[in-house]
Amino acid sequence: MFSKAIFKQSVRSNGTLWLVITLVASALLSVFIVQFDPEDFAALSSAASGTSFDSVLSGFDSILGTLETFYKSIAILLGLVYIIFSANNLVVNEVDSGSMAYTLSTPTKRSTVIFTKMAYMIGSIILMFGIVTGVGLGVSEVTHHNVTGEPMTEDVNAAADAMDRKPSYVRSHLYMIEDDKYAVQAGAEARNMDQEAYKQYLDQAILRDSYDAAAEKLTDNRKDKYEDTDKSKSAIEITQDELSKNPKLMMNDNDALEAGAKVTGQSVSDYRNSINDEIKNDSADKQKELEKSLPASPSIIMSTAQTAGAKALNTSESNISDNMSLLKDDKAIKAASEATKVPEDQLKTLIDSSQVSAALKSDESLEFDVETFTWLNVGACLLILAMGSISFFASTLFNRSNQAMVLGAGLPFAFFLISLVIQQSDSLENLKYVSLTTLYQTDEILSNGDFGIGLLALGGVAFVLYAASAVIFQKKDLPL
Repeated sequence: MFSKAIFKQSVRSNGTLWLVITLVASALLSVFIVQFDPEDFAALSSAASGTSFDSVLSGFDSILGTLETFYKSIAILLGLVYIIFSANNLVVNEVDSGSMAYTLSTPTKRSTVIFTKMAYMIGSIILMFGIVTGVGLGVSEVTHHNVTGEPMTEDVNAAADAMDRKPSYVRSHLYMIEDDKYAVQAGAEARNMDQEAYKQYLDQAILRDSYDAAAEKLTDNRKDKYEDTDKSKSAIEITQDELSKNPKLMMNDNDALEAGAKVTGQSVSDYRNSINDEIKNDSADKQKELEKSLPASPSIIMSTAQTAGAKALNTSESNISDNMSLLKDDKAIKAASEATKVPEDQLKTLIDSSQVSAALKSDESLEFDVETFTWLNVGACLLILAMGSISFFASTLFNRSNQAMVLGAGLPFAFFLISLVIQQSDSLENLKYVSLTTLYQTDEILSNGDFGIGLLALGGVAFVLYAASAVIFQKKDLPL
């Protein structure tokens, strides 16, 4: 059922194209990852809001959201180029040129020929996406250090350099930065923040990381507790977000408290006391009280303040937006206060809050979920396998290359174009029912939604058409 000679011949005839497509896909994915900048891409996503590009660029405020664009367009397009030409080369071109007649004149069975070529087609696609996945993980780890641990941001690198420490160690012990004035200065400059706001950011980042560690330990303990029950994974798991909203969840779990305390550099008792203080002095409630006392929404006030501050400093609003600490300049804050009707002290609090919020969001945008990234690649691979099965089916159905290309290339490209059209307008959403590409639901993958049925359907399409191709090739009349 398998011929090494035919497989080697398939590799020789299609290997160069496979190598080029794989290298191009890996290179472009690497560019997407290396060039990702949280602030720049967040601004691009915000600018696209409400426009025809909103659906395309809405996820650009996170690294995985940015990669969604790569997988929804570039990866599919490159995959289509490969499967269309490969499928044609593997079967119908050999029939058309007469070389298939020579192959079948030997004792080699038709079943062996088609099975071997099918094995090459499927195997090469899987290997291609396996390599792309590995490259993506490697480049993201080298560039952002976010695969094996928490993202390594510029301020951590700057602070570590100031303390002559390894950045990875400082990232795991952020409290070290707070204890070193030179590290605080270096970190604040790297973040384009004043030191006061940067210290507030560090407090929030340390608290966030402690909740993350505590949530992980809580989940582990709950798994042990409920391992013999029918509770679902989601019912057992405690996320960092859930714990930050309700810190009381860990107050009776010493393991969780110990894990959280380790991150903050505190003893367990001190950490417990600090969490109790957080519960009593709910920062969310304080923020709501502040907003109630304001003459307008914080976003409107900050926009007005930036305009007034920029005018007072004779600079651009974009410069103020990039470095909000400039608004604390005496001239700028006075002008901003007059323009917004908000007292200077209150306005400074809003400025600090805005800087801290932006910094925390920037950290979040660099988070890299390996499982989600893997599913993006698995989904793209299954889609190309399904598209490839159409091309392969056409290659076995027809005896002329030009006839096979009409179906084998036309239908997959039509599906791809339909997916692009759907992205541009919600009114054309019904077109999703006539395209295979919509079974690859990247938005559901990114949100941990229900994407499994779509991927199973793609696998089913591939299985049926590859099987049908084998049957057709073995029974059809060939011009031998």
